[in-house]
Amino acid sequence: MISVPPQIYVEYKNLAHEQIMAEIQKDLIVQVLKKNGYEESIIIENQLQKNPSDKDIILNVNCLQCHISGTDLNEIIYPSIRKSIKKNDYTVEYSFDVSSTNLKNSVWKIEVTDKKLIYFISAKQGIILNSILNSQNTEIKTCITGDDKCMPRISFASAQEAMDQLKLFLNKKTNKDLKPGQEIDGKNLSQEIFVHTGEKTRITYKPTQALTIQTFGKSLSNGGLGEIIRVQINDWFEKSSAFRPTGIIEGTVIAPGEVEYAIK
Repeated sequence: MISVPPQIYVEYKNLAHEQIMAEIQKDLIVQVLKKNGYEESIIIENQLQKNPSDKDIILNVNCLQCHISGTDLNEIIYPSIRKSIKKNDYTVEYSFDVSSTNLKNSVWKIEVTDKKLIYFISAKQGIILNSILNSQNTEIKTCITGDDKCMPRISFASAQEAMDQLKLFLNKKTNKDLKPGQEIDGKNLSQEIFVHTGEKTRITYKPTQALTIQTFGKSLSNGGLGEIIRVQINDWFEKSSAFRPTGIIEGTVIAPGEVEYAIK
């Protein structure tokens, strides 16, 4: 069975206002695309605003620097074409020289984005500093690459990939305020919370190397592994120890639901 290359639909940004000049720019851009991986494809302007699909490819081309001064002959100097990868997996920048019959060579720069539906993790509602992420205040959102407002720092190609990452974010504190719809970046999260405010917490105390005593109390703050939190206790199971602190103590989180008390 003969493989048929996909059709390429192109959208243009920042072309010249004059129609004839814009058409010249489009022609030169298509020539660059043909030289960089799309030589076997049919390239069509996306005038019907088709959305991305598995069958066809939609490219968003942004003219960063596409200067022409007239309708004289303009030609691409093909050996000058340079390609650089942008900060994401969907956008490439090309720079190249264009010669003209009435001007010196001019340098063109275009940004080409492969339009795709992508997923990212965001705040479902306003989240204040030190709040714990959960399924009620987070969500997975989508956008299409190439759109002006689609600029997540971390994106995922499928809903399942985004969901797997979201599970790793849950039960962590945010170290900054988040607005509704704002992307959640793992760099702005604490480690996983092992002890939650108000929950029953095991307290371990080692007055000597040979003796370990334990009791339960109520946590007065949230804490991750290695963090020091305050815990309210009333009594200890082991009554024989000469020193059994009561009231509010500070302990180091050592495991889920457990802290270790140490004398200061």
